Amino acid sequence: MLNKEELEIMRENAKVHKKVFDAIRETVKEWTTATQINDLCWKIAKEHWVLCWFKWVYDFPDNICISVNEVVVHGRARKWIVFKNWDLVTFDFWIKDKKYGVNTDAAFSVIIWGDDKNPEWARLIEANKKALYAWINAARDWNTVWDIGYAIQREIEFAWFKVVKDLTGHAIWLKLHEKPYIYNFWTPWTWPKLKAGMTLAIEPILWQTSWEIDDDWDWEIFIKDGSLWCQYEHTILITEWEPEIII
Repeated sequence: MLNKEELEIMRENAKVHKKVFDAIRETVKEWTTATQINDLCWKIAKEHWVLCWFKWVYDFPDNICISVNEVVVHGRARKWIVFKNWDLVTFDFWIKDKKYGVNTDAAFSVIIWGDDKNPEWARLIEANKKALYAWINAARDWNTVWDIGYAIQREIEFAWFKVVKDLTGHAIWLKLHEKPYIYNFWTPWTWPKLKAGMTLAIEPILWQTSWEIDDDWDWEIFIKDGSLWCQYEHTILITEWEPEIII
């Protein structure tokens, strides 16, 4: 768990995270390139003396994960990616500060040209947000990972979408992926209790028609049937009362 000083650093990271996401939202439109967004993340991180940590861990080649349409996670900022109207794009960004090594991780999805242009895909995003906040509401002191998985699965299946089964949320602190891992569905063996002071990266991921994925071993993971998916992610702090959304 983070000490008081490390927690303040996490909150400072979150301010930079917000600047990055605000800048992406202002920039992204038809004909924007993935390279432009990748460079934008690096510029803002450099100005605020933090690291785009995807670039430094696991040998990932880019500053941010940019996943377009059927790419589920770990999308590369490849030179030939040019956003088109109606593309469903997810931006997943990870910050580490240079002094303490504290991490924050967050993601959001957008429809290029606006959610109102494709009501079905907008419904996908709305269902993801509801699952995210069900996740947050269940992340309480002395609740278990079971409670979170159940809350996510209930919201996603109620909206008639599919639950991710091969990708999870996780605790986050001095490493990106720390235990406990948080499943996006109910499983009978997920009993670790959550405690005040824990920081978690919560990331419900849902699919349009399938939950099966295909890994081409070049970072990108795809949906097998080519349908669309959606992801929102927050870093949160479990308190004795309401969870705090860090970013």
